[in-house]
Amino acid sequence: MTDGREIRIEWERQPEGFPDFLKENPDLFPKVEAEQKRENRALVQEFSQRMQKRLRQKPDGMRQQELWEQELEQDFMDFSERERILSLSEWMSPELLAGFKRETKHFLNRVRAFDETLTPAQIWQSMRNYLIYAMIVEMQGEEQNARDPILAYSLLYTYTDNYIDDGQISRQEKERYNRMIAMKLQGETVVPQSLLEEKTCRLLHMVLEAYEGVGKRRIAGTLLQLLEAQHCSIGQQQTAVTEEQILEISIRKGSTSVLADYLFAAADWTEYEESFYLKFGFLLQLVDDLQDIEEDRRTGSHTLMTEAKDRRSLERKVNRLLWFTWNVIREFEPRNPGLKGFVLKNCVEISLMTAAMSPQFFSRRYLKALEPYLPFSLDFIKKLKKKPENLDGNSSVQDLAQSAHLHFLSDLL
Repeated sequence: MTDGREIRIEWERQPEGFPDFLKENPDLFPKVEAEQKRENRALVQEFSQRMQKRLRQKPDGMRQQELWEQELEQDFMDFSERERILSLSEWMSPELLAGFKRETKHFLNRVRAFDETLTPAQIWQSMRNYLIYAMIVEMQGEEQNARDPILAYSLLYTYTDNYIDDGQISRQEKERYNRMIAMKLQGETVVPQSLLEEKTCRLLHMVLEAYEGVGKRRIAGTLLQLLEAQHCSIGQQQTAVTEEQILEISIRKGSTSVLADYLFAAADWTEYEESFYLKFGFLLQLVDDLQDIEEDRRTGSHTLMTEAKDRRSLERKVNRLLWFTWNVIREFEPRNPGLKGFVLKNCVEISLMTAAMSPQFFSRRYLKALEPYLPFSLDFIKKLKKKPENLDGNSSVQDLAQSAHLHFLSDLL
């Protein structure tokens, strides 16, 4: 298995200059002309308004709700054929899109059945992890599914990550919670002391029950590694932490989280694939850190992005992230290469869009260099940032532009 040193070497060898691969690969990253940006804006606004109206008109009767859901799904299919932001219809066959939709709906229904108290934000957090898994399933050439292990893991990640990130909970309480999880993964008997712990134990049981023998030990060991990485990430909330330590924490936490997705998605595991998914997890961690830079700076949480001393330093880190994304995904040869281009294109564009959504941290010159590759104008993106009330309650416009993982399925289903 690839260790953190290999990922660190890969990260540190990436250029810090502007990502020239954007203009060198116009087929994958075509410049979006002003007219297309205006069309994208109009289409997204129209779709968002339509969704808001439909969501307000949800009926009470079961038969009426079935018809209502069918209308929502048809609205989504119409939108997916017209949109040129994610370009779903160009990358996905009707059969693949139907499989994504079917299993996403199944996943959402099971999430709600497990815990009716989850907020929309928490449901979307678990959904994001599931959709990463769904992409891995496709690249592995497996059939789309929402089995117990990924359901439980996606919810576990939501519960544990939010608990660790909660500044109102003491370090001692967090460490006790982690010890309880470790005991459960090691096969020891534990007695839950709270509703959160009871839910956590149920989810851990759902994961481990699906495996036996060597496979079960491998899954449990990987979750223990992720637990340790989350424990180390508590240090990111402290003041005495170096950038070297932050990089180590980011590598461990990000890489292990997506490694678990791969282990759940694949029928058999190879060292070559594990190496890729560890790097893939690290780059997704950095994307999350970039998306959360404003909140992390406000709360004092230390990440590679918050540690940038000035705009130029942050721009160099974003450039390095873009080059890392480009080189790591481009060099990977999945068993089913059909969606590789989609994953590569949208992982790059998530970072571009995220930077544009946080203009206060970047120079105008840098953002203007990114603008040709953005689906909207900088002025419209700025308005999105300032006026979230114009979006529907599920953040459809922002997440559409930022997400490579079919966010609109979560709105529609």
